[in-house]
Amino acid sequence: MGVYGGLGPMTNAVLWLEVVIFAVFVGLRLYTRISLLNAVGVDDYLVVLALIVHILYTIFVTIGTYYGLGQLYANVGDADIYYTAVKYELFSQVAGLAVIGIGKAAVGMFLLRIVRNKIQIGFIWACIVITAIITTFACVTVIVQCIPVEKSWKPNTPGYCWLDFSRVGYTVGSWFVAVDFSFAILPWFVVWDLNMKQKEKITVACGLSLGIFAGICGIVRTVALSGLNASEYIYDTVPMLIWSATESCVTIMCSSIPVLRPLYVRIRYGKDGKNSSPGNTDYKLPMYGSARKYGKLSISGPEHSTLNSNCGPYPKTVISYNTRNTSDETIIRDPTGIARTDEISVSYEQFGKQG
Repeated sequence: MGVYGGLGPMTNAVLWLEVVIFAVFVGLRLYTRISLLNAVGVDDYLVVLALIVHILYTIFVTIGTYYGLGQLYANVGDADIYYTAVKYELFSQVAGLAVIGIGKAAVGMFLLRIVRNKIQIGFIWACIVITAIITTFACVTVIVQCIPVEKSWKPNTPGYCWLDFSRVGYTVGSWFVAVDFSFAILPWFVVWDLNMKQKEKITVACGLSLGIFAGICGIVRTVALSGLNASEYIYDTVPMLIWSATESCVTIMCSSIPVLRPLYVRIRYGKDGKNSSPGNTDYKLPMYGSARKYGKLSISGPEHSTLNSNCGPYPKTVISYNTRNTSDETIIRDPTGIARTDEISVSYEQFGKQG
């Protein structure tokens, strides 16, 4: 086995620290969604999957460091051990690409809880589908870029390479960055139409646009892809490995912070969330519990007392809608998550049987 050293210990320390941070945010996110909101969605399942793949990525890198990953060829000394380190790094790149792609999909599914505009919904789905296709292609080609496959990490093996993976890496990296910035900008169009004070619109939109930091990490990672063509492969690609993990971690952190708002309110204001927001009973904005699937409609007022089995055989339903969304301004203080109040009253008028 190769000598463990060089940039290896530092790489392992950074990657495993990010695994812990990643796991903490996923745990808090699941607790908030399950215990406080009762609104677990596809985005939460994708986040859990991303964590699992991220751990697998870190394991592959860690194994690679024990074969010399993070060191110069001269320090490893043995060609077979060096190529083994390259092999495990290639395996880690597959997992790294997968976790980044899954993270972008999770953010997209998260945004689908907010958006109602059909064009915006179509745009998000297009980003998710294209990301899935590009990520799958990159994960496959990083291993099969040469025939036979072994030549991908052992260049003296007879065969040929049919693809320059660095070009694929730059293309995929650029797409990931574009998706990050697109998903960071989109919430501004959603929040800006709400009936809120401008200051609070900015606060909420900024909270939903934290993905811009993932985009910045993606830019740095894409620049670091230059190490793919370096002569000292397992040494010069260390920055790329670290920034790949960082991009994944930051993506999940930034997409989870808005979800954790109810947990913050619970801790600050107590279980009942008293004094956290004035106003009427609220229903959850789709991003925390989609009205199409997760939301709960609360009906209040004197009319609701008539909703019983004695309404008669021919009840007439009268629904009145109050467009005064005054509690939109409390959107960042509601204990159940971002909330908006639309007052809906339902009344029944009884008609007798017709003879």
